[in-house]
Amino acid sequence: MKYLCIVYSDHDSEAPESPDSVSVKDACIEQDLALFKAGKLHMASPLKGPETSVVLKARDGRVLRTDGPFIETKEWIAGFMVIEAQDLDEAIDLAMSGPPVGILELRPILDEQHSKTGQDRSIFFNREDQP
Repeated sequence: MKYLCIVYSDHDSEAPESPDSVSVKDACIEQDLALFKAGKLHMASPLKGPETSVVLKARDGRVLRTDGPFIETKEWIAGFMVIEAQDLDEAIDLAMSGPPVGILELRPILDEQHSKTGQDRSIFFNREDQP
């Protein structure tokens, strides 16, 4: 089963890099490589700070755009991983195998199929299986 691991941070996104932040970044990249080589990581990436975000809301047939963070909060989404695990316990172990980076949220990825064709979204994770 695939899990989305959302990484939250409460650090200032515009703060200059420190030796500590560089070592955490390096440890995260090392974790990503180890998980990828073990066949457990589909994708991972840090995200730019909330001040770079754009929120789009579909309302009454229109799209409303808001620049910047949607809500004022101390925590913001700093990155994500899509991991492969047998169950939630393994997903927790995989997510926690890297350096402590703040708050991690794990969610199982829903496996839906098209109602008429039966096509699921697995092709997006397995490029070699594309039609």
